Amino acid sequence: MKRRTRIWIRVISLLVLIAVLHFGYSFFVVARQHRRASSRFYSYLTLLYDFNTLNLIDDRYDHSFEIWNSGSYAMAPLNREGPDGTPLYSWRFAEYLTWPVPLPHDLPWTAEEYRYTRDSSPVPYIFSNEGDSETFVFAMAGPDTAFDQNNRTLVNALPENLILFADVYQSNTHWMQPGDFNVETLPDKINVPGGLGSADYPGFFVCFVDGQIWWLSDETPLDLVKRFCTITGARDVDRRLLEPYCREKAQAIKENLQWLPQEESTKDKPETQNVATGC
Repeated sequence: MKRRTRIWIRVISLLVLIAVLHFGYSFFVVARQHRRASSRFYSYLTLLYDFNTLNLIDDRYDHSFEIWNSGSYAMAPLNREGPDGTPLYSWRFAEYLTWPVPLPHDLPWTAEEYRYTRDSSPVPYIFSNEGDSETFVFAMAGPDTAFDQNNRTLVNALPENLILFADVYQSNTHWMQPGDFNVETLPDKINVPGGLGSADYPGFFVCFVDGQIWWLSDETPLDLVKRFCTITGARDVDRRLLEPYCREKAQAIKENLQWLPQEESTKDKPETQNVATGC
């Protein structure tokens, strides 16, 4: 065999090997990203059910079936505040304190009494990335949102298209620490620190009032997403506008979300879907 032929064979073999390795690596990366995204769906489902618990124990209201069934209450505050109005800790940690744990409820998140929880970031607590203490999810707060504390809106008046929670890119916020989106300062680009996005997979997740969780692509126009972030905007926009950018979606069990209208009897009715499906 001629020397030139042998060289060409080696070059072609090397190119084939590089192509195979590149394909294998790309497949591994995509599979890993999709696995993380799939687990994120279940994280948001748990998040919704846990926030429902915060609503039910909100001490601003009498705990009566009339109030809960009529939706005559506002969403629970995002931060627990001290006597002087200083935020002590986030709703993410407030939910943890609903568990039967012997911890005080009136200290700042940096208190020594919370050190074990703060340093360990327990596995059952799904609001932080594996091996990290920074939260990947923010509530959509600020004026004219479900969490507007200066002008509270009862849950029975919240439009189903309103975004409650979403992925935050590089939050730089401990999961116990007060910190959420503000619609007035929401960045205009995807995947900038403190804005919408994710470093774990392409796109980002948003969670609507009606319990739907959508995985949107990085190509989703931010101006369009912002229309779903305020009560006024969500009342005037159709969610189908986001369909072209939706990768997958899931639906929480509506019967487990007390802020949604509940039918008088759900006996013998199938539970609403709570697994991810295509858009």
